[in-house]
Amino acid sequence: MEKEVNDMLKFSVIVPCYNAEGPIRTCLNSILAQTYENFEVIVINDGSTDNSKAILDEYEEKDSRVHAYHFENSGVAITRTRGTTLAQGDYVIFVDSDDTINPKLLEALGNTIVTNKNPDIVRYQVNLVGDDESKDHQRYNWLEEAGTMLSGMDALMLWSKPGKKYAVYWLFAFKREIFFKFQIAASNLRCYEDVALIPILIASSQSVICIDYIGYNYICNNSTSLTNIASMEAERERAIAFWYACDYAITNFVKLDNISGRDIAFFTQDYMRRLKKKYDSLPESLKEEFKPLYQI
Repeated sequence: MEKEVNDMLKFSVIVPCYNAEGPIRTCLNSILAQTYENFEVIVINDGSTDNSKAILDEYEEKDSRVHAYHFENSGVAITRTRGTTLAQGDYVIFVDSDDTINPKLLEALGNTIVTNKNPDIVRYQVNLVGDDESKDHQRYNWLEEAGTMLSGMDALMLWSKPGKKYAVYWLFAFKREIFFKFQIAASNLRCYEDVALIPILIASSQSVICIDYIGYNYICNNSTSLTNIASMEAERERAIAFWYACDYAITNFVKLDNISGRDIAFFTQDYMRRLKKKYDSLPESLKEEFKPLYQI
């Protein structure tokens, strides 16, 4: 009976794709191997110049759950926005084209959603593949408070601890309707839209829960990723985009309902810390240029 109830929930799995002819089959196969049956796959081809289009069309033809859409190159922010606009599911998850998900992820999410009366956001755990062994593999994972329903703001405060990361799309299942509350100026932001939007989505949510299930396999240091394709020439553009993302997040955070002065102070301080960290990572040739913008 529980499985029948769960199957009433539909998931939309959104896959941004750019020049991913190498890993895209492995990615899509992992999605199509889900034990949970009621889902669709929305693949947004962001102007690929390799054989990605032909591969996506092949998958669309042989599996009715796969829907491939082809656009001119616009960047990952617009690509993900297009995916959420086209999605028909009750919940959406995001999978990068060079990553994979484990076969019971949607089943685990479906059980959690039904058991906990449709929370706005469900966070799951991630396996980092090919990561530097000297790094903390738990920086994307959060087991504290697993299974406990939290308010969005409480979750945001917990997940913002130094050394932890949460502002990435592929850590969450989002109730699709929460995306309609906020519109990001994607034309001004080709990257870091997760930094801009995810904290707002979390803070504005009424109910957030984390589950102890490793559902996502993040392939580290893969040059085919949309977010990794950048030259030194693009470093300036990315620095500007990061500032814009932080500015967007802070500006829209203060507009949220039921946000206290303490919440605003916490969030602003956290994002100023992010800006400082980004500034410190810039090439020396750019630091003087960006010092006024980053208010360093």
